[in-house]
Amino acid sequence: MTPPPWTLRGHGLVALYAPAPHLPLGALMLVRYASSPVGPYDELLWVEAPVASPAGPRPQVRSIVVSTRASVAGGRRNWGIPKRPAGFEWEGEPGRGQVRVTGADGRGVAHLAYRWGGLRLPVTTALVPAPLRTLAQPALDGDEGWLFTTPSAQGHVTPARLTVLHVDGLHPPLVSVRPHLTLGVPDFRLVFPVPRRT
Repeated sequence: MTPPPWTLRGHGLVALYAPAPHLPLGALMLVRYASSPVGPYDELLWVEAPVASPAGPRPQVRSIVVSTRASVAGGRRNWGIPKRPAGFEWEGEPGRGQVRVTGADGRGVAHLAYRWGGLRLPVTTALVPAPLRTLAQPALDGDEGWLFTTPSAQGHVTPARLTVLHVDGLHPPLVSVRPHLTLGVPDFRLVFPVPRRT
């Protein structure tokens, strides 16, 4: 298991969802990490905010699948992120295509279509107050307490479109709900630091 901090680079999409019946405020993220301390891997996750924690309302990763066992082990142990293994089958090219995600049990987790392009704007999380980007995760796998992690990132964003054709095990209502805003992230650098444990 590779300890923090981790520095990761890659590209992906972020779809933001406004609160609706049976749907809290949250984001669906689809990411391809080109490099990380445990090598390249793919990731699909649902994060909600705000979620109650000992430090007050914070974002929390509710469900996440990744393509390598090393990422599963590191995410669960280092930051309390509830990663599960899955297979990712990509069609198309960066910026336009589809992906099918299959769980370790062989069942379909998600089928997504996406595209992005146009003007690229630089972004940095340094403009976001730390409490709004600090993940609050209960410890996993027999550990006790909570882990609080404040990632930092920089890169570029561009207008994008994400169509959820199927999802099972992340957040089922997403099939019938359109994102409030979708951004492509053609390049980024992300740092996951050592968490604060309570």
